[in-house]
Amino acid sequence: MYKTLLVPLDGSPFSAKALPVAVDIARRTGAEIHVTTVLDPSAYVPFVPGEVLVPVMDTDALEARRAADTAAIQTVAANLSADGVSAVGTLLEGTVVEAIAEHAVSIKADLIIMTTHGRSGLERLWLGSVATAFLQRAPAPVFLIRPSHGPDEPVKLPHGKVLVPLDGSAFGDAILPHATRLGEALGESIELFTVAIPHAIPMAPFGADSLLADEGDLTRQEHEAQQRLKGLTESMPEGTTTEVSTDMTAARAIIEHANQINAGAIAMATHGRTGLARFVLGSCSDAVVRGAHQAMLLYRPTEADLKS
Repeated sequence: MYKTLLVPLDGSPFSAKALPVAVDIARRTGAEIHVTTVLDPSAYVPFVPGEVLVPVMDTDALEARRAADTAAIQTVAANLSADGVSAVGTLLEGTVVEAIAEHAVSIKADLIIMTTHGRSGLERLWLGSVATAFLQRAPAPVFLIRPSHGPDEPVKLPHGKVLVPLDGSAFGDAILPHATRLGEALGESIELFTVAIPHAIPMAPFGADSLLADEGDLTRQEHEAQQRLKGLTESMPEGTTTEVSTDMTAARAIIEHANQINAGAIAMATHGRTGLARFVLGSCSDAVVRGAHQAMLLYRPTEADLKS
């Protein structure tokens, strides 16, 4: 079970929608919640024109912002404690990605909970290069919550199976213990899922662009994938199911299957390297993050994961 949950906030109501989910998980697992916000001092270093450009720290504005952010994050922590969960509030200083990643290491966070599809502050983490930078640095699984309710409606724990797309590699399998922990915390079962991608045979007599799916190879892929998934279930919680789908586009297959089974969350390893790992590379995981409406558990495996 989880012991330490990290919830980065940016002061917006949108980012705060991660808090009810963190509270529910903390109550189920006994975990402590660490809430934090990041103050970047470089934002208070304007340049004064002269013979040369001289950086001048606006210390008064920086101190005022530091005091306001400290009070705000401590108030959040106090409100959580009053709600019956153990909570700590911390103001970090530095750049957003590095500060959060380093703090996660220092507190030994085993789950980072954030909202996605926002418009400002930390919400930009999930747009473009900053998202990639953070996932490359995140030392723990990142649980992305998708608020779709009105501003005054509470966000609840995701309900439904945890769908775990796998690519046939040890890298992809590194998500399994983290998906298991999430499933236990949510009280939901797990489904292991693999996409069999057909290989095409050129049909030269009918033109250079004519292709035919290699049915024999596809049947072999599907059988091997199903056997592998069944083998993995031996070390998974009771009730874990398996499914193999055929599609030319892995991201599309993942999203469609998640909708078909009414999955509550999708758990994926990111930045795969081998086997069918092309479907857990940036372009596919990014497509799933942007295209699926389910919550996402994303984890960047380490060398230690691959050796265990």
